[in-house]
Amino acid sequence: MKLLSPFFLILFVLLPFAFIVMFKRGTGVSVLFSNYDNLRKPASLKYFLTPLFDIAALILAIIALARPVALEREISPPVEGKDIMLVLDVSGSMEALDFKPRNRMEAAKKVIEDFVDTRKSDRLGLVFFARDSFLQVPLTTDYDMFKELMSRLETGVIEDGTAIGNGIALALSRLQHSNAKSRVIILLTDGDNNAGNVSPLTAAKIAASKGIKIYPVLIGTDELVPFPTGKDIFGRDTFSKVHIKTDPDLLKEIAEISGGKFYQSISTEELEKAFSDIDKLEKSSLPARSIKIYKEQAPRFILFALLLISLARILSLIFRVYPEVER
Repeated sequence: MKLLSPFFLILFVLLPFAFIVMFKRGTGVSVLFSNYDNLRKPASLKYFLTPLFDIAALILAIIALARPVALEREISPPVEGKDIMLVLDVSGSMEALDFKPRNRMEAAKKVIEDFVDTRKSDRLGLVFFARDSFLQVPLTTDYDMFKELMSRLETGVIEDGTAIGNGIALALSRLQHSNAKSRVIILLTDGDNNAGNVSPLTAAKIAASKGIKIYPVLIGTDELVPFPTGKDIFGRDTFSKVHIKTDPDLLKEIAEISGGKFYQSISTEELEKAFSDIDKLEKSSLPARSIKIYKEQAPRFILFALLLISLARILSLIFRVYPEVER
């Protein structure tokens, strides 16, 4: 509870005078006695209830003037978030076993999930691609649904290949009508563009013309990496070392054209750092100062003051303020 007009509390300095006036009330006539033995004993507390209730009512009235209020609720205006499209490569090369917990695909999904968990007001969408591209999740703030639909993605669900341009183009089609102040594409791929009918650089130029930044993240390197080849006669997974072609220069150029930044990750930890850096670069604006809604408490204090005054008047009728002298 707080007071909106605390300067009224200065009236408390008048309370001592109120005490004097109320407890001396009715003493204007004096009687002289030569013998005090016949007087009653000192008056009991009941004879002081009326002035005490009056004083209490005065105290409550002063507090009511100071306008006490209690916090009813606090409202934080919504933050205007970003629109972010994630474009995920699901080509067969994402099964390479050089990332934890299992392979490149699972590492990318885990890092994206952690990224989603830190969102508060951003709208997220998800496109996956191999030889062609498809929309998995439209722009949404339903983060649980996003994670559920993302978890269903697997490699091998569409014809193999790496159509980076098609993936970017589909993401652009979902962002071009967005009214968000910040629109971003995060591209995750581990290969070279070798399919599709849209040039990645053309897509990057279109993104730049619309004020959409692209942050390409290259997963892995072009060195030999372990790749699953099947199972042996005992049911154990087998693998061999393969070379997966990459094109970091293409991804760097995409980032430069669109105003984004290129990242290369050779481990899950570096992939996490890349997302953390993108998050810092594209930080949402801070929410506006919260609005506090207060509820006036003065009516309660006034009601209690009136009740005390009424009770004091009733008591004044029941008990005399000063005891009679025994005859």
